[in-house]
Amino acid sequence: MSEPSRTEVSNTARSLAAALIGDPFYRAVTVACGEDEAARRNMLAAYFALALLEGEQAGRVDLADAAGHGAAIWTTDAPAAVRQAAYAQREQGLRALLGEQGFAHFTAIVANMEHALAPHGLHDAWYLSIAGIHPDAQGRGLGACVLAPGLAAVDAAGAACFLETYNERSLPFYGRLGFDVAARHAEAVTGRDYWLMLRPAAGNPHAA
Repeated sequence: MSEPSRTEVSNTARSLAAALIGDPFYRAVTVACGEDEAARRNMLAAYFALALLEGEQAGRVDLADAAGHGAAIWTTDAPAAVRQAAYAQREQGLRALLGEQGFAHFTAIVANMEHALAPHGLHDAWYLSIAGIHPDAQGRGLGACVLAPGLAAVDAAGAACFLETYNERSLPFYGRLGFDVAARHAEAVTGRDYWLMLRPAAGNPHAA
């Protein structure tokens, strides 16, 4: 897994923005853009560039292809201090990027999700934080391909993993990759429900 070039990061960030612009979480954190979808797309591209950097520093990033049509970003079993430092750096960037209300939405949604996640005891699990494929490149199998290396690494580490999604239509896709719906939660800031999906550690169907 080589570090992506600046061009790959830029292309990938824009692909993720195109893929996820309709997601309730990302619409809530880009509230400063109002109804300006071009501005929202640009803000999200900058958002995902920060997320890709954080993933490179303290997690795992897998690109869909050399053209930057998408990516999967994971929080892994990297040392806690490394993860905390990378997150703090991204948080600082997001505070400047999103504006006061957008950043307030970001912190509130993250807090709500962490509160809902706490009873599941997933402290040692890997987290698929972001995954997306540019709409123009969907339907070619890139979604499964971009997740395969990370899932193989999860299995090699003997870890469970999880994700959260607002997109009910994605549940069968993730189900085919071994994730099961563990809970459905209402989130107050977005006013929408999201699903928590868990994938047990390889060889241990009862993990997490």
